[in-house]
Amino acid sequence: MSKLIQPPKGTRDFLPEEMILRRKVMETIRECFALYGFVEIDSPVFEYFELLSRKCGSEIEKEIYVFEDKAKRKLGLRFEFTSPLGRYYATNSEKLTKPFKRYIIGKVYRYENTQAGRYREFYQADADIVGSYSMNVENELLDLAVFTLERLGMGNYEIVINNRKILDGIINAAGIDESKKDAALRALDKTAKIGEAGVIKEFKENGIGEENYRSFMRLIDLNAESEDSKKLAALKERICADLKDESIKNKANEGIEELSAIIGNERKAEDREGSGVIKFDPLLVRGLGYYTGPIFEIKSKDVAIGSFAAGGRYDNLVELYGARPEGACGISFGVERIIDIITERDKDILKSFSSPVKVYIIYLSENEKIFALKTAKFFRLKGIAVELSVLSEHNIGKEIKYADKKGIEYFAVIGEREAAEQKLTLKNLKTRKETAVSAEEAAEAIKRN
Repeated sequence: MSKLIQPPKGTRDFLPEEMILRRKVMETIRECFALYGFVEIDSPVFEYFELLSRKCGSEIEKEIYVFEDKAKRKLGLRFEFTSPLGRYYATNSEKLTKPFKRYIIGKVYRYENTQAGRYREFYQADADIVGSYSMNVENELLDLAVFTLERLGMGNYEIVINNRKILDGIINAAGIDESKKDAALRALDKTAKIGEAGVIKEFKENGIGEENYRSFMRLIDLNAESEDSKKLAALKERICADLKDESIKNKANEGIEELSAIIGNERKAEDREGSGVIKFDPLLVRGLGYYTGPIFEIKSKDVAIGSFAAGGRYDNLVELYGARPEGACGISFGVERIIDIITERDKDILKSFSSPVKVYIIYLSENEKIFALKTAKFFRLKGIAVELSVLSEHNIGKEIKYADKKGIEYFAVIGEREAAEQKLTLKNLKTRKETAVSAEEAAEAIKRN
């Protein structure tokens, strides 16, 4: 098959039955966001390249689709929703009610190597709160995540959390120069993917010694069986012993207090067992450069696909685009990965979806066409989805097979007799029961089922 008629690498076509699942997932997420008081916005799919790359670190620039328009302006396709939110907020700040709780669901684009759960065109669903420095924001977003995942029937996942202020302190205590911090964090963020040897190799390539890596790992070598509160207390003691810079030490301690507040509030709010429990992970980094405080990821325990939701605090971002400083935090759901997990766990799930069309109507000659059109419109006004045959010649047997294959439950025939009596012959394709009924009677029977 010609390469030109295949979707570009990292993009996909979706069959009708796949779209039913995709729509259900996105509608569920949208409903949950609304239940938590978030309002929907939209913004351009492309922005000025300088805006997209301003606070995301040099590595992400390689992943942005960049192009010039006819006026030679350098633009880029959005690769996530947080940087565009900074621009959106700065542009519309005077019109927005604070705290601003927004959500957006849409496609983003990232030029990266494709693999399981990783595509170049994909949907994300983001919820963000701008206008508060309180850790109540993190608790609200994490509670939203658990609520949404319950509605989606996800289960068997874990939430891990860390704080960039703590990481900054550990980096400093490990003897890594401030100018090398971002490179070190980017390398550490890849630990699960490239392993210890790969991280050390990247450290060396960026002028950071292996001993710095060893020092970092010693600082975060905590008793895995300890409660998070004890891990944080032990980490605080180590950082305080090794950090000489009081400013960095104070920030790291602040980060520990923030995590303690978030984890403590979660424990008070609900005694969660298994999925939904928040765990401190000192090696959680999150690669994007705009994070300033708590960061978190949600991962499946049984499907090896990486994190399917993640986020964190980015208090300095909106200021970059001309707005006054505001506390801000958000969470992003990877719609594609959520769907991949659902289909991996239940490989027959697509077969369980019935067609949204409830009735397939055919008319046997042009004489019955007007009545057929009126009947179809009547059903639609009643909220019943109808497919009206568009064939010029009808073969009832073949059209029943067509409706059956599409999972349509009812088949309606309008011939000369039916039109004269203002009725239709309605056949239930599951039970094969057939009756002559009025449109009103048919609508009642369909809605009852």
